[in-house]
Amino acid sequence: MINADKKRTQILEAAMRRFAHFGMSKTTMSEIAQDLSFSKALLYYYFPDKNALYAAVLEHVINQSFEEMGAAVSAIDDCQQAVLALLDKRIEFVRKYYTLLEHSISAVQQTPDEMTHVMKESKVKEIALISGILQKGVDKGHLHVDNVSETAEILLFALAGMRFSILKDLKDTLFPTKDEFDRILALQKKMAVIFLNGLRK
Repeated sequence: MINADKKRTQILEAAMRRFAHFGMSKTTMSEIAQDLSFSKALLYYYFPDKNALYAAVLEHVINQSFEEMGAAVSAIDDCQQAVLALLDKRIEFVRKYYTLLEHSISAVQQTPDEMTHVMKESKVKEIALISGILQKGVDKGHLHVDNVSETAEILLFALAGMRFSILKDLKDTLFPTKDEFDRILALQKKMAVIFLNGLRK
């Protein structure tokens, strides 16, 4: 079982490097197998097709990023600074894996079950992170929040809504360009400060 888990992780890491560098469409299962000196049959034993592998890779990098984000914000006492640091970390993640993430919108249509699971888990983890920040603010007497989890979800929806509103203004697409992320981040930070100021005692 340990050996099987190790092989699965090796496949995910190799596929992640390929997807992040070349993109989903320009990567083949054969190339990933060659990178690992594995047979293509072994890849298909773990993942039925490239779309399922993509969803697993996305889940893998998202989990890694949440570990990094959690470690970064846990060291910050001020809730506003923690939220702003979280936003910075999110953009860092997007920039690092831009070529990989670019396919995520179309992947939802191609593998709805796998991608829905990945997106739901991501949302749960992000709400938990924001909830932790808000709870720290409540415990220190800086914020007044009746329902921490619900408030965290509202903030998350507001941040996501802002991104889609900006994209609607800029062009007919769901995934921003690298330059557009700068504008999105700046406005999300301003909105987060206004939101948190409204929760202050």
